[in-house]
Amino acid sequence: MDSATMTIGAPAGGPPGRPGSPFSSSGRLSFPDVQSVVMPTGKALVEGYRKDILNGFEQEKPTYNPLSENRPQRSAHVDLKDPIQVHLLTETALSDSKAYEILSQEEVDDLKKQIQSLSMRIEQARANLAIQTKYRDAAISMARLYMPSKAEGKRKSLLGNRMSDSAKEAEMERLASERRCEELAAELFSLEKRLMEPQRRLLQHTAGILQMTHRASAKKSGQVPVGPMMNGIPGSPESLYTYTNTRNSMEIPQDDLSFDRGLYLPLEQADGPPALPRKNPIEIPLKSPIREQNAQLRELREEVEKLREENERILEENMQLKTAEQQLREDQAFARDEISRLQSREQQLVEEHARAVEEASRMKEETNRFQDADSRLKALENQMTVEIDALRAQTAGQLQAASDAEAKLEALNHKLRDVIVAFNPTKNEGFDSPDRATGSGASLTGQLEYMEKALAAAAEEQKLLAAEVSASSAETAAITSSLSHLEASLGHASTRSQALIRQVLDMLQQSNLDLPPPPEGSLDDQLGYLEQALESLGSELSRALEASSSASARKQDIDQVDAVLRGLWEIIQSGFAEIEQQKTARRQNRALGQNGGDDDEELSSTEFESDINEPYSLQAFSAKVQWLYAQVTGLREQKYILQRQIKQQRELNNRSETEKDLELKAKSEELERTQHLLDQAERAAADAQSQLEQVLADMDTLQKTTAANEAALAASTKTAQDQLQARTARIAALEADVREAESRLATAEASVAATQSQLAESNTARAAAEAELSSLRAQLTNAAAAADSAAAEVSKLQQELQSKDAELDRMNMMVVELKTEVTVAKAELDGAYGSRKQRAAEAAALSNSSQSEELNNTITRLRAELENALRDLEEVTRDSIAAEKERLEIEARLDQVLAHKEDLEAEVSRLGQRLMRVQEELDQERLKAVPSPGRAGMGASELSKQFRGVMKEERRKFQEEIRVSSAVFFFLLCCLRW
Repeated sequence: MDSATMTIGAPAGGPPGRPGSPFSSSGRLSFPDVQSVVMPTGKALVEGYRKDILNGFEQEKPTYNPLSENRPQRSAHVDLKDPIQVHLLTETALSDSKAYEILSQEEVDDLKKQIQSLSMRIEQARANLAIQTKYRDAAISMARLYMPSKAEGKRKSLLGNRMSDSAKEAEMERLASERRCEELAAELFSLEKRLMEPQRRLLQHTAGILQMTHRASAKKSGQVPVGPMMNGIPGSPESLYTYTNTRNSMEIPQDDLSFDRGLYLPLEQADGPPALPRKNPIEIPLKSPIREQNAQLRELREEVEKLREENERILEENMQLKTAEQQLREDQAFARDEISRLQSREQQLVEEHARAVEEASRMKEETNRFQDADSRLKALENQMTVEIDALRAQTAGQLQAASDAEAKLEALNHKLRDVIVAFNPTKNEGFDSPDRATGSGASLTGQLEYMEKALAAAAEEQKLLAAEVSASSAETAAITSSLSHLEASLGHASTRSQALIRQVLDMLQQSNLDLPPPPEGSLDDQLGYLEQALESLGSELSRALEASSSASARKQDIDQVDAVLRGLWEIIQSGFAEIEQQKTARRQNRALGQNGGDDDEELSSTEFESDINEPYSLQAFSAKVQWLYAQVTGLREQKYILQRQIKQQRELNNRSETEKDLELKAKSEELERTQHLLDQAERAAADAQSQLEQVLADMDTLQKTTAANEAALAASTKTAQDQLQARTARIAALEADVREAESRLATAEASVAATQSQLAESNTARAAAEAELSSLRAQLTNAAAAADSAAAEVSKLQQELQSKDAELDRMNMMVVELKTEVTVAKAELDGAYGSRKQRAAEAAALSNSSQSEELNNTITRLRAELENALRDLEEVTRDSIAAEKERLEIEARLDQVLAHKEDLEAEVSRLGQRLMRVQEELDQERLKAVPSPGRAGMGASELSKQFRGVMKEERRKFQEEIRVSSAVFFFLLCCLRW
């Protein structure tokens, strides 16, 4: 963490901290205020550690003291050659450390252990933070790669949803990495803050000990002249002469700066008189027995001190041995538990092996069933090939029949045009002629449309003719009434005959009849002329009656045609209404959270939108038929595109296994959507085809009503078209079955090959596992024997330890007795021989006395006992060294076993993944269902997503249990080997 986040300095006199850590010297903060520091945020901590992460948490190289390269020197302004500056620093340090707490040895050891543990955790946290920061940077780069630009945001592709999912996943990984970095930074900050307290206490303890054991020089100030300078050092207090120019405390001082060893005393004698022997004011002669006794006493005292140190070391070794014994007992109990666990695990492995054998037999049965299905599919393929050839031949005949029907429809349309022109030649002379037949049946729809148009024109002409017939009928009725009046009044007056003749003549002239003018003769001539006119009028009346009857018949035919077309219109509108109801039901199901209909199905269903309340008209009916034909054509093209995509998907399966694993999921989803769209397209095409067939059938019925002489031809045409459509649908279904069979066959062959390879690998792994199990049993037996021998050795070591404890107690008692004897001897010597001057005077004349001999004997005996104790201590030391070597060897073996365990875990995970893939393929083969007659095309792709999710979850749990059990098994094996 840099100084911008938090500045904390190390205490005075303490070791300098690493830059960027809480012990940096960039700022100062008193240790009691550490707990009151406000905890920074995670982002601030990560930013604060950024510089340390970049340089790998390397410490800044400190400057070194030129006089002592082993000790770092933080400040360049410190001159250790200047005694005044050193004196001032010393006085300041002694004054500041007066109130520091002094700890016991146990507390010091605990603090050191705590510092070591926290330091290890801090180093681990730093390494984790550096690694996690790299992960975070990689996640940020991935998120930037998946982030769409402005130009890419406007484009739409089939992989749009996948890109958005990948971007979301990359963003989630980035957020998780940043959160993990913040957590690690907070943890590192907390650990560094916790490390400050034990370091502070330990540094204060060290400073307090040095302050308490420091004492001023015993030299008198008069020994050194104050005024003149000696060797370049000015006069100063006598404490200046208590230090050397270097920081090495083991360096022997020079003569001009003599070192007073009495400045630093033991703790127990800091406030009391010094324990060192004082120098006698009178020099004792060299051959004095007192000098020899004192020398022997000094040697004895040194040996006693050495013995005390050896005793302390023995006590520490005994404690270590006790700890090792306790650890060995715990390991022995753990080994017994692991043995029982391994036995239970062995039973589980036997059961799993039996289940694996059953699974292998079941897989063999599945393989045989797949082979039988393969043979059946091949036979079905051969049969379908024969049927396809027959259908092709039949299709050729039907195409010929369609071309003949097209030619006949062309002739019928020509006749219909002639009839329309005959109705009103002046008006309908420019009526369009029908298109020429192509001979391939392509213009059949155009001929039908022309017939529809001609029928509409004929209907209009029939309406006009009906109006004319009604007018002529009224005129004929008026003529009939006039004739009756004429016959009644014929005998009354001949004068009226002329008027009647003129009226008849006018009526005949209205009927476009050319007659000679009436005679001007007698009544007989006029009656003859009238008779001739009446005959002409009767013939004209009969023709009018015939025309009226034929017009009524045509009107009935037109009404029938109109009724049929209205029925077809209602059928089409009811079909669209049913489609709209299905769409509404699917939307409601999706709103309720049901798995009804996909987005692709909703998109494909929008192309059937139409106005279901549109009224009937001949133009609307014609437009509807043309729209249905266009929809069928578009669906066929879409089917061709989907077939091409499926072919491309098969080609993609030939890629490498890595790319196949990456794209398998996306391609399978795309294939399911494509299959769903294909099914919808086929259903829509079937509906449109059925509607088109119904329309064609109705048109055939209309043709039979309008042209009775073409009934047989229309019936044959309809039959040929129905057969052709049925054959086409059957060919398409057979082709789809063939493609599905080929795909299933390829998948089955691949799964069989993979299953066989997996079976072989599982057999090999099983054999290896059995061999490993046998070796583990042998190792278990050896481990049990080793545990027994270890228990015996532990008991033996415990007995030796007890004997060593007893020996140590005895030696301690002996040391106490020796100290007591020495004290008593000194007291007796002082009481018996007086002062030192008297003893010095008497010692010159004395020779070896009996007390000296006894003392020499005691010293000899003590030396022998010390030599025995040293030999015992050497034996114990050798045993400790051997135990330490054995512990190191065991740790090395444990490291090897852990490495082998990691390799085995990696192998187990790899085998688990392969087993998962094999299980998924087997589940896919099991879940593939034959299409039911209720819903065409329903198979494994149409299964419920919830069911597949449950199956995947169960399989994942099973694999996780296998992985955990395998890890536990290998861990127990490693423990037993150790």
